[in-house]
Amino acid sequence: MPFTLRCDCKSSRQCHLHNHVCFYFPDSSPYCAALALFMAIFTFRRCFSYISRRSAMRRFTARLQLLTFETLVCGTHGVLPPPTRLAAACARAKEEFASQCSTSAPPPTMLTTAVVATHLLNNNLRDAAAVLVSHPCQQQVLEGVRDYVRQHPGVFSVSTLTGMVEEARCVSEGAVATFLRAAVDEFLHGSSAASREGDEAAAWDVQRENLRSLVLRHIRFYPVCVSFLLGSLCAVSRGCAGDREDVIEVMQLAMRERSMNPRDFGGVLDVVWKSREPRRVAMMWGWMQHTSACWDVRAASIAIMAFSELHQMDEAVACMQKLAEADCDPTIDAQVAFVRFLGARTPSLLQYAAQLMLHWHPSGERLWRGEAQAVGMELVKICCACGERKLAVEMLEQMVATNAGVPAELEAFMLRPGAAALGEHHSASVATSKTLQELFIDVPLRLPNLGEQPGLVGLLLSLGMATNRLPEVYDALEKASLTPANFQGALGCFTTGSVVKAASPVAVLACVREAGARTGHKIPEEMESWLQLATEM
Repeated sequence: MPFTLRCDCKSSRQCHLHNHVCFYFPDSSPYCAALALFMAIFTFRRCFSYISRRSAMRRFTARLQLLTFETLVCGTHGVLPPPTRLAAACARAKEEFASQCSTSAPPPTMLTTAVVATHLLNNNLRDAAAVLVSHPCQQQVLEGVRDYVRQHPGVFSVSTLTGMVEEARCVSEGAVATFLRAAVDEFLHGSSAASREGDEAAAWDVQRENLRSLVLRHIRFYPVCVSFLLGSLCAVSRGCAGDREDVIEVMQLAMRERSMNPRDFGGVLDVVWKSREPRRVAMMWGWMQHTSACWDVRAASIAIMAFSELHQMDEAVACMQKLAEADCDPTIDAQVAFVRFLGARTPSLLQYAAQLMLHWHPSGERLWRGEAQAVGMELVKICCACGERKLAVEMLEQMVATNAGVPAELEAFMLRPGAAALGEHHSASVATSKTLQELFIDVPLRLPNLGEQPGLVGLLLSLGMATNRLPEVYDALEKASLTPANFQGALGCFTTGSVVKAASPVAVLACVREAGARTGHKIPEEMESWLQLATEM
């Protein structure tokens, strides 16, 4: 009996949409089994082909993006050239745009960003403001200019950016805030006041105060910009009472405006911490910890330092646990403060401090290189205070072995505050250990700025006497340029050390006189008289 096809769907369109083949076999058909197998294979291949086409189309459409006029003109990955080639590239792009597009069409955001940046480079601030005020996508242009300035630090001067702040007042409050933030970032990129002296430091502080006043005034006139500028205000604020109260006032304003960014809590706490008010930091952290600031490394680290100074161990540990939830560690300063606190406890928690150090810095390279050296040095000091001299020596030898091929790290370690005191404390071990002699004698002898380190000069005199290496020390002093103040400071460190107390007064007097002769400085009369009297007793 011949078979007949029959579709149970309501229409052929529904059958097509369902993407299947409908057929009917009489039960008495001898071809039933064979035809069923054939139709099953046919249906499977058809469905598989359909699914494959849909998957390919889905992968293709996933790569498609919304095509805009700006994308059509500038491309999808527009990157501005460096400042040296920006003006020429901007001129060519403007000519091409004018020749291919209508004069009434606004230029693309990328092109406008290049035009504004070019005007800033040429100090044409009024022209830059005119371009900004006439562009319909002003916010995107401002973001592009800010990113370009950030990507090329040192190219745009602070004076240019602050001048643009005044010109941008006719544009919008957002434009003023953008250039204020860019000026603060550029100012902070330069060296700090600690690296300046005399008139330079005074000029730096005047510029900092001027920026702070501009930021604070703009926030008070336009509270809508408070969340955008709070971080910049914190960055240019000192720890004095006036700056601290201004920052707290602005933070409260941001909270009233409901625009407070929890990431700015770290900057606020930093200003309060600079004013040496750990109790106030702890009080503010009491409610900040209930926000996402509890996972912010900067904010939680300042809280750890405050709790360490207040000897509140449980609260400090709670801050570290919150950071651990975010897979973060405290800053190096916070680690040093907490390790120092553990060592100052009675009894000291040396073992706990060592476990924490291994958690933060599981390898020798991570511990003894870079800023983390300060944590290792603090743990060595704790070992010395607890009487674990052997453990301290082992850690110092590990540091030398880790940095055997990196002399710059050894020099950085010896230039850290407290390195000379460590060498003096371990003078007995230095006399018998070649590794410690390499650290505390060979490394300082190679320092190009040895004359600026009176503590290390005094250490070299002490260890040179203990290890019979004074001729090498004298040769290094002859090449170093010591000021009279640094020379007297070096002699003070030398004469108060443990090596001098065990040496004969005659040898000490001879060493001091030879050091004065090699450096060309006169020995203080009271010191020479005291040493001369000691030799006659």
